[in-house]
Amino acid sequence: MFTIIAERINMTRKRIREEVWKRNADFIGEEVRRQVEAGATHIDVNAGGDPSKEIEDMKWLTEVISEASELPLVFDSANPSAIEEGLKLCNREGTIINSITGEKERVENILPIVKKYGTGVVALTMDDSGMPEDYDGRMEITRKLAGIIKAEGISLDRVYFDHMVRPASTNPGQAGFILDAITSTGKEFPQAHFALGLSNISYGFPARNNLNKVFLAMLIAAGCDGFIIDPCEPGMVNTFLSARAAMGLDEYGMEYIAAYRGKRL
Repeated sequence: MFTIIAERINMTRKRIREEVWKRNADFIGEEVRRQVEAGATHIDVNAGGDPSKEIEDMKWLTEVISEASELPLVFDSANPSAIEEGLKLCNREGTIINSITGEKERVENILPIVKKYGTGVVALTMDDSGMPEDYDGRMEITRKLAGIIKAEGISLDRVYFDHMVRPASTNPGQAGFILDAITSTGKEFPQAHFALGLSNISYGFPARNNLNKVFLAMLIAAGCDGFIIDPCEPGMVNTFLSARAAMGLDEYGMEYIAAYRGKRL
């Protein structure tokens, strides 16, 4: 099963931040519904507009989003208190925490919450030394994180690796490292999943949608089974369904055909 984490409810985005602070539940609810209709499997909740307000904003957003949709939520924060307040209000089957890294502080503060609430977790392949620059660096941290997580008694089928997409405009060649790391991770840790924030690939380019769609198809071919994307972005779900059908991951293209008949393509 593929995971599509819909990223639009993110308070680092100016319009979302403004509407949350207005407590405009109708606007946020509509944003949620649009993402659900576009094909999301999870709704990301990022209340990081202002650290001093994050906990209250997280609680408000969680209530509004959980009323607008029955999908599981992804609590997107580095603040353990904000994550836990959200989980107290809504912890459905399939809920995910975004995220831990190999950094000691993040592991110590976030992983106990994953255990306590039985959630999934996005694991970013970076650590206290920073972001890896190549394939080997990504795989070293992937193995380190897998070991830490398993030692805590957490099954790897609850883990969603994010191999840290870098912009092709400033980091040429990084996409190849990502694709290779996904293939290797899938072989070494077949229970684990992925949740890549792929839009970084197009940062700095005009017509970013073109690169996002192409990279999405490449990731699916490499074995990636989860993404953090804007499902409302033009052609994104088209590309997702088309790539799955072409790779034989959508048996006989039945999902593709159903989407066509439902006028979603």
